[in-house]
Amino acid sequence: MKIKQEVLKGFITGIISSIIGVFICTVILSRVKGKSIEATFQLFKAEGHLWMLLALGAIANLIVFFLFLKKDMDYRARGVLLATMLVAFTAYGFYFL
Repeated sequence: MKIKQEVLKGFITGIISSIIGVFICTVILSRVKGKSIEATFQLFKAEGHLWMLLALGAIANLIVFFLFLKKDMDYRARGVLLATMLVAFTAYGFYFL
């Protein structure tokens, strides 16, 4: 039961990390384009490029993944990997919809 809890904690950490990564990418891209954060997000959504933001946001999971591996939290790292796979499949779905 302990293993499942550790994987779940890693999964939740991975999802939160992806959300933060998407927000950071949106902020950076809004500065580059000279628009507000909301306008930049709406632009990506209207053009059908929301999958790009998800893919860029998932890069933040690399940091969390290797941090967990360095601290010998292998099961949490597995949870982060599962969250990254979920984000990847979601981005794949947005790409083809």
